[in-house]
Amino acid sequence: MQVLVLMAFAGWMALGSASSLFETSSYREVSAEEVMAEANGSSVSYDRILIVGDLYLDADQHASIKITNSGFYGNVSCKGTTFYSSVNLENSTFYRNAIFNGSKFTVEANFNDSRFLGDAIFNTSRFLEGVTFDFVDFYGIADFSTAQFDAFSTFYNATFNKDALFSFSEFNGAYANFESSLFFGFADFAGCRFNSYGTFANSRFEDMADFHGTRYSSGGSFSGAQFIESANFDRSHFIEDSFFNQIQFNDTASFLNTKFDGPASFSDSKFYKDADFDKAQFLASTDMSNVVFLGNIMMNNTKIARMVLDGSTFMASSNLYLANADISRMMVDWGQIRNIISFDNSAYLALIKNYKDLGRSNDANDCYYEYRYLNQGRKGIGFSKFLDVVAWLTCGYGVRPNYTLLCGAVVILLFSIVYLTGRGVEGFSNIHGLELFAGSLYYSTIAFTANSKGLPLRGRYKYLGIAEGIVGWLLMALFLVTLGRVIIG
Repeated sequence: MQVLVLMAFAGWMALGSASSLFETSSYREVSAEEVMAEANGSSVSYDRILIVGDLYLDADQHASIKITNSGFYGNVSCKGTTFYSSVNLENSTFYRNAIFNGSKFTVEANFNDSRFLGDAIFNTSRFLEGVTFDFVDFYGIADFSTAQFDAFSTFYNATFNKDALFSFSEFNGAYANFESSLFFGFADFAGCRFNSYGTFANSRFEDMADFHGTRYSSGGSFSGAQFIESANFDRSHFIEDSFFNQIQFNDTASFLNTKFDGPASFSDSKFYKDADFDKAQFLASTDMSNVVFLGNIMMNNTKIARMVLDGSTFMASSNLYLANADISRMMVDWGQIRNIISFDNSAYLALIKNYKDLGRSNDANDCYYEYRYLNQGRKGIGFSKFLDVVAWLTCGYGVRPNYTLLCGAVVILLFSIVYLTGRGVEGFSNIHGLELFAGSLYYSTIAFTANSKGLPLRGRYKYLGIAEGIVGWLLMALFLVTLGRVIIG
């Protein structure tokens, strides 16, 4: 509702300011017929005029056209027109529709600071030597679908109050500049080809933004942009550097099947809802440091060559999905993702290998422990689960040597209690209390760590001593193996 009010207010202000501007005596009225007659064979040059009536320039224009600081009260139709000389319509107001579909501009065209109060139709047009729409206000639909920009194209600080349609357009030449632009309506850039450097830095998208199937051959930047509604980059292809740092994604951000051949930066960005990178390919270094993820992060079947996630923030309610991900290098502390990663065998195994390859043995061991523990909980009652429980209690699945020490201490204590209650040591019949407990603990420790042979054990307690010695040797061997594994990594 606030956006609609803002748009209405902006439109009212533009209309009001334009009307007051052209009501002054310094602007003279010129009929559309007069302009058309002059344009028929010579250059057109006007400044500060009001063109009354519909203006048709459908025939090819070989001379230059300059109508600046002026107003077009009627429709402007240049459908299929080829302009062989320069076109300068700077700081002009088009009160009704401006129709340039299928037009060809062979020389640079200038629409800077203009206002299109009706629809601006430039679909299938071609700009061979560059075009500027800087600081332009589009109050109607701006249709540039399947347009071709052979040189530079710039929409710097432009405002699109309704739908901006650029689907399947092609941007060549030096650059395509949409920096600091404002999109109140649907922003449709699906299937575009940015063969020149394309930038949407610091732009704001109030409605859905569709960039799916776009191709960026010379790099692209969305740094500092804000996406209020969903942003769709599915099946896009970034061949060189791409910049998505310091962006706010207020709704779902989808990069499904997107391919990043060159380095990609998402640092310091915020994903307020789900971030979908399923089946994406990050083939170069990817910087996701200090990113805030408030929703789920999907990276199923994703290929990751090198991704930095250190310093990023994950909400406790978030889930990280890495099923069947192909991970070569992912820099993120296990403690950061331990509580949010969705259980999947392939995901845990890929992370374990990743941490080993990075030399982060502690993270690798902690990840392996978590994987075995969760996998154990999913098994049904049976011999396999029994072995897992034994491995868990005795050595923490081979990565917790302190578990083995604790297990050994428990064994010593249990056997000492047996010796104590049964008076299983010679001479224990005459001692009591703490002395009895200390003696039992002493002989139990000797039996565990050395050999029960020669100990003053009575009757069947000699066999218990042998059993404790066997258990002791097994646990000490297990401790050494587990400790060596942890140290070596």
